[in-house]
Parts: sequence; structure tokens; C-alpha cells
Amino acid sequence: AHVDTNGETMPILLRLRTRDGTERLQVEDTCTLRELRGAIETQLRVPEADQTLSLRQELLLSKGDLSEFDDLKPGRKNDGKKLSALGVEHGAMVYLRYSVARDPTPTMAAQHRSDLRGGKMTVETMIAKQTRIESQQSARCASVSLDAQCANKFQSYVNGVLGFAQMRFGWMYGVEKEASPADSNADDEESEKPLPLIEVHAIYEPEQEGTPDRFDVSARSGEEDARADALASSLGLKKVGMVFNVSTSAARDYTLSAFEVRTMAECQARYGPTFVTAVVMMLEDEDEDGEVTKSVSFEPFQVSEQCVRLFTDGWFAETPATDAGLTKLNKEVIVVDKVSKDVTEVDNDRFLVPVKILDHTGPLSTTFPVENRLHPIQTAEDLRDALKANGKPYAERLRDFHLLLFLSKHLDPADMAMVATQANAPGGEIQEGHKIIIDSLAGM
Repeated sequence: AHVDTNGETMPILLRLRTRDGTERLQVEDTCTLRELRGAIETQLRVPEADQTLSLRQELLLSKGDLSEFDDLKPGRKNDGKKLSALGVEHGAMVYLRYSVARDPTPTMAAQHRSDLRGGKMTVETMIAKQTRIESQQSARCASVSLDAQCANKFQSYVNGVLGFAQMRFGWMYGVEKEASPADSNADDEESEKPLPLIEVHAIYEPEQEGTPDRFDVSARSGEEDARADALASSLGLKKVGMVFNVSTSAARDYTLSAFEVRTMAECQARYGPTFVTAVVMMLEDEDEDGEVTKSVSFEPFQVSEQCVRLFTDGWFAETPATDAGLTKLNKEVIVVDKVSKDVTEVDNDRFLVPVKILDHTGPLSTTFPVENRLHPIQTAEDLRDALKANGKPYAERLRDFHLLLFLSKHLDPADMAMVATQANAPGGEIQEGHKIIIDSLAGM
């Protein structure tokens, strides 16, 4: 609860994510679930009977029975409870689904109107004023599926070693698969063919420096980055996305920061519209007894194609906005908040597009230590332990992205490509000459 110095209650701000974008709603911290539904009907013009509320992002993408989203279900069990007892705190993201047609009323965290001196308007200004920020309804991939083992390896380091105190980044390698029309989450008007399914089989973590607010890949990582790309190609994989975690060092009342949105826009511009970003977050849930439990969640997003265009056209300002939840632009754009407004700072939520998430067991192992971590570091002893694995053919013992990347430091590119190809092939055979070199590296 928010209480001022005089002991009076203070309003709390909630973010409501809908099919029309992210909207903001202010209620008292004593607000109950029943009162929240009433406020949504009054302020956002969504009838109570047409509201389905949940703290689960999957609500907006579900095509089946919505009864499973019962965490904020109306009824005697929940109606009289305060929002805080249901896990809804100041700044929380609540997902709202409805069928009624309506005009969204998102509220900007910051607004700015320029002063057109002397009433004169240049051609450039006229063009800029015709740019309206539009919400994108669906992602440019049907879903992203993460190999459970490599995803767990990433989050366990972020959580167990770094304690979510700083950001950590990785490149996701995988494949694009054709989807059936039933798998696609795009509207018919936006896509003439089914969108691809993205499968992530490996995560490579380059040398980097992390702070609570950002990550920076080291300039020294270029040679290893090239080896990682070459290895992925030999394994039939390509760069399909990136993953990073959100630090818990400071509370935030926004989903992603301007730095994170800018990085996503830059990568989608470079690697294509299906490139997806998985964001690792620490979530807190409070049960009926007030006991708080923490859980780690992977939340995949893309930024809108409009966001990518604004970035590539140079509209992103180099100087950031004071509020990290806003992206500062060099020119005014139009946003709709009951009436059209000209702004130079845009709520980052307007650019975000959620992506459906799945998991799977991929073809690669993830038991070898990951590169560029504080602990544990990769050693010849780790290679020896992998080679001594009983019951597996020699090639299969090498079927680990991080182990193969370790070997790539010692084998020339042509030999490395042959080793990786055979390690990944069913029934693959490693040449005797390569075995001798690898065994020697392991001290065997």
C-alpha cells in the first residue's frame, strides 16, 4: 500500500494490457477486485460482463477456453479482496480481454508539444506530424519455443549467481519452421501466409559487462562471435533472437526500458522481422495468507515494425528521456489519448508486441560449462569428463554447443566444421585424426 507522511492512502497506478495496447488506470490502494471492474467499465468503457482479467500474459493469445484464467475471476471468493491480496501492486501489468468494440485511451507518462514559432511549418515538420504511433496487434512469428535445458541454464546463472542484480545477455541460435494456419497468431489482414515457428536450441553468451540498467558486449568478443556464428551454421542453426534479464536492483513501473527497446529495434532491423527477444523476469506472487513467493519467467516480445522503421530512419534521440519507460524521439509524432497529441516521448509499451512461448527438448546437450561466465570456467578437465561419458558414441559426446565452441579455439575452421557436422548428425563418425587432437586437448 502507498501511504503518505500523514498516514493517508495514496492512489496506485495499474497498467492494463489489451488487444488495443497498454492503458493506465489509477485507483486507490484500498481498491477491491469488484471496484476495479467498476473502474474499468467507467473509465475504459468495457462492460463488467465483458471483462476477463488476469495477471497471465497468455490471456491475450489464448484461442481456447478462458476459464483457466481464474486468478482474477469475479465471484464471492475474490470480489471483496483488495488488489494487493491478489498480487496486484502499484505498477502491475494486468491483462484485460474483451469483445466489445471501443477506442483505446492510453495515458502517456510524459507529453510534449513543440512551439511552432511564427506559425511556420517546414515540409519535414508536416511529414513528421503525419506519423501516428500505431499499436501492432500480432507478432511476426507465430511462437518461440525454447529448449528447456538451455533456458534453465541461462536463468539459473542470472538468478543463482548474479542474483538478478545486473543484466545478462545472450544470442539465441535456432531454426525457423513453417507453421500451419492454426498455429499462426496473425490476423488475416496482416499476413497472407502462416507465420513461422521459432525454435531456440542454443544460447551463446559473449564476453560482456553488465549493470542494473544495461549490458555492453565487449569489443574483444568479435573473434569468438564469428566462431559462434560459424559453429551454428555447421549445426544447421542461425541467429533467431536474443535473451536478457531485467534486473531487480530497482523497482520499475514499466515493462521494458528505452535501452532495451532500442536494442530490440536495432537487432530486428539487422536480423529480420522474425527476430524475437526473450526477457527473463523475477515475478512475485502473494497468496491468500499474504505469503510472497518468487518465480522466474521468460516473457518473449518483438517491437513493432513501426518502431523498427523509426529507429532505422534516425528518429530515436541519442539523449534518453528522464523516464526510462519512455523512448525519446528527434521529431514529434502523434499519439491518441482521447484526443490526438503531438509528443516527442513515447511510452515503450506502445512498441511492444507479445509473442507466444513454448518449450521443447532440442537436439543439443547443455551440460558443458557456458563460456564467459564468472563461475564455473571452462577447463580441459570439463572436456575430459564429457569424453568419458559412458554409453554414448564419441560423436554424441561432443553434441554440446558450448563444448564445440570451446574446441573451436583449438581447431582450424575447416576441421571444426567437419567435427560439428558429424557431432550433430545421427550416427555421425568423428575422424581418427580429429579424435587424437580432441583427446590430447582433454589430457587423455
